[in-house]
Amino acid sequence: MEDRKVASIKLVSGEEIICTLLGISKDGPYTIVTIKDPAKIESRDRRKKRSFALSDWLMIHNYGMHDIEVSKIITVNEIDSIELIKLYDNYFDLKSELTQPKPRASKDIGFLGNINDYKEVLERIYKDIDSADKPKNL
Repeated sequence: MEDRKVASIKLVSGEEIICTLLGISKDGPYTIVTIKDPAKIESRDRRKKRSFALSDWLMIHNYGMHDIEVSKIITVNEIDSIELIKLYDNYFDLKSELTQPKPRASKDIGFLGNINDYKEVLERIYKDIDSADKPKNL
C-alpha cells in the first residue's frame, strides 16, 4: 500500500495519536476525518533510546475505522519516517498476535488418561500374552 498515509494528529484534548488517514468527508455542517488503527503517542523517560511510546488510544475498540470531527483537531502531520512507520506497523502486528486465540489440542491426541485408570487394562493385556513372548527379566 504505497498510497497509505500515516499521520500524527494532535487533538484539542492534548492527546497525540498516530494513525492511517483514510479520508475527509462532509456530514451536514460537520467535516469528518476518517482514520484507521489509532495509537496514542505518550512521553517516555528521556534516558531511553526513544523519547515516546505507543499505547492503545481506545481501551475497548482500538482497531478499525474511527471518525473525528475537524473542530477537535489542532494539527495533522503526515509521517515520512520509515522507522516510525515500521514502529507503528509493528505495534499493531504485535497487538494482533496477542489477541489471537491460542490453538487448542485436539481430543484425538495428547493426554488420554491417568496410568492408574489404565493399570488393570494393561495388566490384563500383559497376562494374556503367551508365556514364550513375555520378557524374562521382569
